[in-house]
Parts: sequence; C-alpha cells; structure tokens
Amino acid sequence: MPFFDAGDAAIYYEESGGNNPPLILLHGYALNGLMWELQIPELARNFRTITVDLRGFGKSSCGPLWSAAAMTEDVLGMIAELNIRDAAILGFSMSGPVAFRVALSRPDRISKLILVSSILPSSGKPAGKAKIEAMSRELELLKQGGVELWADRTGIRNGPLVANMFKRNPEIRALWEKILLRHNPDYLQAMLRGRIAAEPDGNWRRRLSELNQPALVIAGAQDSQFIDAAKYLARHLKEAKLEIVKGAAHMVNLEEPAAVTGAIIDFLG
Repeated sequence: MPFFDAGDAAIYYEESGGNNPPLILLHGYALNGLMWELQIPELARNFRTITVDLRGFGKSSCGPLWSAAAMTEDVLGMIAELNIRDAAILGFSMSGPVAFRVALSRPDRISKLILVSSILPSSGKPAGKAKIEAMSRELELLKQGGVELWADRTGIRNGPLVANMFKRNPEIRALWEKILLRHNPDYLQAMLRGRIAAEPDGNWRRRLSELNQPALVIAGAQDSQFIDAAKYLARHLKEAKLEIVKGAAHMVNLEEPAAVTGAIIDFLG
C-alpha cells in the first residue's frame, strides 16, 4: 500500500489511470478516498487519478498537528515525491480550502482547481466556543464507542447532510458503510485533538482573487447549507465556472456521480 511519509503522519493514497494527465482527489470531513469509488473507473480512463486519505482519516495517521495548513503541506509533499506536474486538484467540502491553498502555492504544478460542495477558506477568526464543544463531544464519543458510536451520534451515518444521498441513491448504503469502517479510531482521536488545538493562520478568504488557474465550482441545488459558499467562490475566483447539479444536496458526487464526473471531464477537456 502506498504511503507518503509526512514526518509526523503517514498519508495513504491510491493511483489509477497510468500516464494520463494527473487529477488529485481530496475528500470531505469524516470521509476518505473511498468517496470517489463510483467515479474512479470513468475518471481513470481520462486521467491519472490520485485519491488521498487526508491526515487522521481512513488509513492515514495523524501527528499532533491538524489544520488546513498541515493537510496542505502533506499534499504538497506527496506531489513533490510523485513528481506530479500540470495537475488538476479537486477539494470536496472540508478539503476545498486545502485544494485552494495547494493550487495557490504551486501554480507551476497545479494547472486547474475544482471545488465541490466546498466550504470557504478560513477568514482568520478562531473557532468559537460552540465549535470547540462540538469537537470535544466527538472526541469523547470516539473514546467511548469508537467509529460506530461516533458515526451514529454525530449524524455522519444518517444525519441531514446524507439524507438526500440515501433518498436519491439508496444503493449507496454499502459504500457509505465501507467509507466509515475504513477509519481508525485512534487516528480520528489524534485528528480531533489537533483540530481543537489549531490556531488560525491568516485570512485565506481574502486571497481567492490571487488564484490565476481556471476553476470549476460544483454544488448541489438542494445543498442549502453550502450553496451560498459555492456562489461566493465563483464570484471571487478570477476565472471560475459555477455548475449547479439539480436535485442534489451536499453529497453531490455520490447522489449524482455521472453528472459530476461529466462536469469534471468537460472542464478538464
């Protein structure tokens, strides 16, 4: 199994697609590289796809640090080690800001950016009391009952963000369980301890206009919690196309995989 040695963490990744142009696929919070499993066969016919388990998730361990900055350094290190050039990078939800930071840092290696159901980059404000308390509750759940209790009590298994996914694609349940069971409870605990202790490292939201690469922003039309973020990103990135997927909500690539795959292939040419 391929791992990148990030020093304080071992970052797991998988490759498909041979010598095609590279496409790096990142994942959302509580997920891992398996979230792209439905789309890899089609994408790999066109691109050298590289899925990554970000630190603390899936098969990737986590040291004392966990932040967008730490994840960005992990991905940049992997890109350098694999000598990846002229690549597209895709960030989903939590990892949207990570993909943006990677693209902004290395325009010589990243030629295009794709943001799917993405949150906004940090505004530089520290996490509020309510957010810290929620993360602390997650940590306690993992200590008490491992991944199963954590997934049940946080809504990751059946909560509002995944309800539309199961409604539109009931067959996804087996893959969803596979995604959840790939997590290591010790790695998740380390991730949460690092997340609770993390300090903001500047207002990255103000730097959206610095990105010169073409960008594609994808969002589900029913994703009421994040669609405004997608519109904000499309307005503030210099060269961005906004793609709204009808009927889909936050888990847009698992609700409408063919539509999202088609949009990615069309954008990357």
